Amino acid sequence: MKNIFRPLLIIYCTVCLVNQTTANVIEVTKPEGEIFSPSSSECTEGFYRKSWKFSLSTDSALFVQFLSFNITRCNEATFVVHAAARSTYCGDQIPSTIFVSETIQLIFNTFTPHCSNLFHLLYKIIRITVNVLTPHSRYGVGRNITFLVDLKHLPNYALQFSCSFLCNQNEKHLKTTSEIVACVFRIPGDAPFTVECESALSRLRIKRVIELHLENELLQKKLQLQLIRTNYLTADDTIPGDITVSHVYLNPISYNASIGNSSVTMSFTPKPFDLSKYTSQSREEIKLQLQPQQVTSLGPGQHDFHLVLQNNVSYVTYTFPIYINEKLGTLNVTSINGRFVGRHPHLFPVQITLTQGAPANITLSIREITNGKLIPSENVTISCLSTISCQRIQISMKPPHYTKQFRVAAIAKNEISFVEGISEVIES
Repeated sequence: MKNIFRPLLIIYCTVCLVNQTTANVIEVTKPEGEIFSPSSSECTEGFYRKSWKFSLSTDSALFVQFLSFNITRCNEATFVVHAAARSTYCGDQIPSTIFVSETIQLIFNTFTPHCSNLFHLLYKIIRITVNVLTPHSRYGVGRNITFLVDLKHLPNYALQFSCSFLCNQNEKHLKTTSEIVACVFRIPGDAPFTVECESALSRLRIKRVIELHLENELLQKKLQLQLIRTNYLTADDTIPGDITVSHVYLNPISYNASIGNSSVTMSFTPKPFDLSKYTSQSREEIKLQLQPQQVTSLGPGQHDFHLVLQNNVSYVTYTFPIYINEKLGTLNVTSINGRFVGRHPHLFPVQITLTQGAPANITLSIREITNGKLIPSENVTISCLSTISCQRIQISMKPPHYTKQFRVAAIAKNEISFVEGISEVIES
């Protein structure tokens, strides 16, 4: 019977120990604190295990100082430090301080019900912190951006750290473990910078790499924006029109446009950053498209085109005229005072009427009648920018110096049409 029950007893205790181990792993998240050995009420059954796990990143290190250690018999209890290597402490093996920069687990094992007052330790998780002092709206290329670099939770122990700040491939050695530093970034996008601290005593190094998203400040003198072309057909056309602008390549830029006081709006999503375009200061072309129904709702004539270029650090606004052309109708030219007008240098009023269409450039000329032929003389050019203004235009003209009979001829044109008109005979 003894040979039968002994293996069973060993298996039972082993399973019991594994279950206790799984249940008592504590993930330590507080940056500093104290750890005591369990109380006797926790390990009354013996074969008790409790562990504390410290998950460290590259920017942190763990400092552990034992204030007391009373595990004198290895067959009763052990304290294990499990990191890259595994060390067991009990009896004559007494730990003093631990200083590591890797994930570590502190494991306490007891094989008897007596586990209180066996150890007492102090821990601190030393960590590099970086706070950006410059407001987010000022994360611009070429601007001075300031940071507070701080080494947190340093113990009162003979540990001396030297820290450095690396930005734009320039390294600055910090005088203290808490210092304000500055950097100017030259290229938009995700800009990395590094803070590194090293302890000469233990040859331990921790490092923090941070990325800051930088954007170009948008200014008119930097952008040099130009309206390249507009492609508008008649207001009832089924082909969409477009507006193309160009500017010096900056990043990022989102584009929003509106026309006049109407509800017609357009937008253009920014493209991914292109380093070669940026370094060569290339020009970027952006085509904003109007759908046929938008053109129809605006109607023919001149409209104010408002374009806003913006990002998280700046914006700039442009306004320039665009023209939606409609085919021109009949062009009528009439002397307001009738057939007879005053002689030179007196002026006489002329009315020009376009029955349809806009905008239009209209050129007027006096055509003298000599021997039955029209002889062109001085030209006058005027413009009308809307359907209403093109339907009724008045202008004063000078009659010829010597010729008594003449006509007033007019030519009107826009990008898609051309019409002519001429008055009845006028006498001065």
